Amino acid sequence: MNFNQELENLCYAALEEGPKKKHEINEFVVNRILHNNLAVGLIYKLNNLGFRLESLKKKGLVTNTANCKDANEGLHSRGTWFIKEM
Repeated sequence: MNFNQELENLCYAALEEGPKKKHEINEFVVNRILHNNLAVGLIYKLNNLGFRLESLKKKGLVTNTANCKDANEGLHSRGTWFIKEM
């Protein structure tokens, strides 16, 4: 299992429900992991969540409204993440 890809999939799934702040994405991902009994190894990769959001942003799939230099700057920043219109 590629943990980074799985985290990106979960981040994207969270945003399919609508725009969210990073802490809301974190809650969605943790709840999904615990609810579905995903591999324990994935839980240890959660500190990588900001980088996974940035990866989705670089791929042009999602974007945010924050003026932050990266996804880990300010967990409760005013920025909202959402799926980019294609």
